[in-house]
Order: sequence, then C-alpha cells, then structure tokens
Amino acid sequence: MTKPRLYFFSIAVFIVLFLTLGSNSVSAQGLVPCGTRTNPTACTVCDLFVLLQKIINFLTITATSLATLALVYIGLLFLLSGGSSKRITEAKEKLWLVLWGIFWIFGSWLVLNTIINFVADPSVFPWKVWNQVDCRVSQQPFVVDQAIPVPEPILPESAMSETEARNRFQQAGIVVNKSACPVGVAFYNVSGGCTSLNGVTATTLIGAAQLKNDCQCSLTITGGTEQGHAQGTLSHANGDKLDFRPNAALDGYIEKNFISLKSRSDGAKQYQAPSGSVYAREGDHWDVTFRQ
Repeated sequence: MTKPRLYFFSIAVFIVLFLTLGSNSVSAQGLVPCGTRTNPTACTVCDLFVLLQKIINFLTITATSLATLALVYIGLLFLLSGGSSKRITEAKEKLWLVLWGIFWIFGSWLVLNTIINFVADPSVFPWKVWNQVDCRVSQQPFVVDQAIPVPEPILPESAMSETEARNRFQQAGIVVNKSACPVGVAFYNVSGGCTSLNGVTATTLIGAAQLKNDCQCSLTITGGTEQGHAQGTLSHANGDKLDFRPNAALDGYIEKNFISLKSRSDGAKQYQAPSGSVYAREGDHWDVTFRQ
C-alpha cells in the first residue's frame, strides 16, 4: 500500500472511531440531566448548571477532535504537495488558522477560569469548583449555627438597668436618641436633652419589640424613665411608658391597625392596640403606655 493510500486509510479509521465513540458517549449520558426517559427525576435549578457544564464539555471535546482532524488533513496536504510551493503555502495558511482557533478556544476558557478563581467569591459555587457541578452539594439543607447567642428571656414584671435596657433595645433594632440623664436631673435641665431607660419594665420592652416587628418600621425612643415627665400609676418614671419619634411608616401602622379612642383633654389623638397599649399622638412624638 502506497503512503497516500495508507494516509487516507488512517484518516478514515480515525473519523469512524471518533463518530462512534462520540455518539456513544452522548447517547449513554445525554446532555439533559433530568426529566428524561433514562433519568426521570424532577429538574432543579442546579440541573441547569449541569446542562451548561455538559454543553461546554461536549463543545470542548468536539472542538479538540475537529482540530485534530484538521491537523491530520493539513499534514496530508503537506504530504501530497509534491514539492509545490503554492500547495505548501496554502497548507501553512490552513495550519495557522487551525492553531489560532485552538488558541482562542482554550485561551478563552483559561481566561474565564482565571477570572472566576481570582475574582469571584468561592462561596457562590457551593460545589467548590465552578465548572464541576455537584447538585448533591448545592442542595444540602441549611443548618443553623448553634453558636449564635440567644438573649435570655426576661419576666414581664421585672425592671432593667440602664445598660441592660439599652442592650435589649439594640438587639430588637430599636434606637435610643440620646445618652442617659445624670441621676436626679430632669431632661429639660440638660443641654441638648437626654433619655434614660433605667427602670424600664420588661412589659415595655416586649411591647416595643412587638411594635417594631409588626410595623416593620424604624423606631427611635425619644423619652424613657428620665425625670421631667408627668407622674401617675402607669408613667414614664415607673418604666411603663416610652416616647417614639413619628415617621410615615409608624404613623400609618398605628392609625390603620389600632382602634381610635376619644382624644385626651390636651387634644392628643389616642389609639388602642389589641394588647391594651395606648398610643397618644403628642406634638412631636408618640406617647405610648404599654400594658400586658
């Protein structure tokens, strides 16, 4: 058998093997990872990434095989050129085109892989390697971190210190507008004002936290247990009342969800919550009496 015929025979065998193995690989695994006759499991979002991964892998293998065939063909052109400078030049041009194609295919993948590995947050890909999708990893159930501290429960009738009350309100996402007042000094005698929380009852704290949770709005305390408020059985001094800074969300929630009561003697509109707490709209704040 002459060299050209041997070369043609080798190429034919290579093509047959490539087509046979390639078709068997695709038919055995399939590109679609779910919802098929061979794999009837329900599809998830993760399966979309699996599909993309399989498409990329298939195209990469196909491109590699075609590039190999092209190189074999170009080698044949060199072999059959018969020393013709024109045919050799044409073969060289085709060779450069194939090499540039290989460079762009694998160069693009290399650039993408480098960018993702060095720039992207690895936690975005729960299967650790971005191009090796494992749905069993990505679908692991969420586990609560047992180390997260949980505030200890408090009894409704208990009163809190200044520090404890501020910490509790902070945990509830409630802001206190000013620092505590000096002991025995009324808020109006302090330059710039002050807000104390020493002696606030747990009932008041629980009620404020519930209000914050229900209205999903910002809460800012502008008045607490500091001296200078009116006295009474349920009063600021006894830790039963708080003043809140008004805002559109808070105002709307109170006026829409609570029962409107008769206005107070000073003209302040009053609203009653299902818990019995009373909200009075004074000039620049909500005066709230919390009840269990």
